[in-house]
Amino acid sequence: MINEMEIFLDECPASPLSHILALRGSVEDNNELPYLSMNFINDVTIYLTHACNLECRHCYLLAGKPLSNELSIDDWLLILDKLRDLGAKYVYLLGGEPMLLIRRGLLKIISHAKDLGLYISMSTNGTLVNRESALQLKRAGLDQVQVSLDGPNPAVNDVIRGIGSFDKAVRAVNVFREVGIAVSLSYTVIPDNAYYVVDMVRLTEKLGAPVLTFIRVQEFGRARENGLSISNELARMVINDIMRTKTRVKLVLNGFRFSLSDLYNAYKRSKEKLNALRIINYTTCPAGRSRFVIDSDGSIYGCELTMNKEFYEGNALRDDLKVIWRNGFRSFRNRNYVGIKPCSTCPMVNLCNAGCPARAFAAFSSVDSPDPYCPIVGRLINKSR
Repeated sequence: MINEMEIFLDECPASPLSHILALRGSVEDNNELPYLSMNFINDVTIYLTHACNLECRHCYLLAGKPLSNELSIDDWLLILDKLRDLGAKYVYLLGGEPMLLIRRGLLKIISHAKDLGLYISMSTNGTLVNRESALQLKRAGLDQVQVSLDGPNPAVNDVIRGIGSFDKAVRAVNVFREVGIAVSLSYTVIPDNAYYVVDMVRLTEKLGAPVLTFIRVQEFGRARENGLSISNELARMVINDIMRTKTRVKLVLNGFRFSLSDLYNAYKRSKEKLNALRIINYTTCPAGRSRFVIDSDGSIYGCELTMNKEFYEGNALRDDLKVIWRNGFRSFRNRNYVGIKPCSTCPMVNLCNAGCPARAFAAFSSVDSPDPYCPIVGRLINKSR
């Protein structure tokens, strides 16, 4: 608790679990959250379709058109059965835009998942939501939803996400609250909107959403094509602006750890808390350790930022998930960060684990490389140029 705020620092820029748990804790105060371990499957992200009615400038998936071989609704129902048998607790539905499937089986997927005892969260841009569809999602059993907004007003948001998207997303938030679906907001920080984070907190308060997630833009997909990235200095400014803001909204920071002004002491305090909780198997990357993702054609990967052939693990419809979980994801599980320079001599290596393997692979073509976002690594790269 800082300045009457709850801030959740998630070191993985892709994992949804932090905002799911933050929102669940906000609406289920008397419900004890299930035990989660880094050595067992906790959550699975499902990309139901690549189709999207928007073309956001920073989309890491390059969403727009559906894949030619996307799975049917019946296929997804069978996969949900497999996920239940595997022991997954949380399922996160993404796209593209999942609401494009509202009349083509989305409700069946949600209802079946609830029948299996899974906790279901969904992400949407909100532009296709009305009261009728929100009531349908509620009746199907959707536990919570995250609505994407990238600006506190149309002038900022619509340049990034498309004309009219702000007003439609705000309407969706209000409708979700009216029908009783727990709703949070997400805000991807790029250079265009980095100076409006405090205004976004105020908008979240006004809308009555209990959780707001700030995500540092990742240089993949359309963000890479458009040259969108933020420096550690700009990210540090964002963090400082947020820390000076008093609010009762729970704030989640995804992918900002290397921009903490006092990184070493932050890690030291984290290590002390982990020791106090007797957590000895902590790792900063959950890919293939406590989560994986399923693409819209059924392909399995450890992380959505590494959905390419080098990291393909099998197909969720055709293959045995238990075998894949037991024997797969070696790129992540066997990552050798001990011999990576400068990580090998860094006092934070046991907590940092050389940072994000997806960014390391994108920068150096190997997961056995350091995270380019690390300020130490960044200085070495600049010196070598």
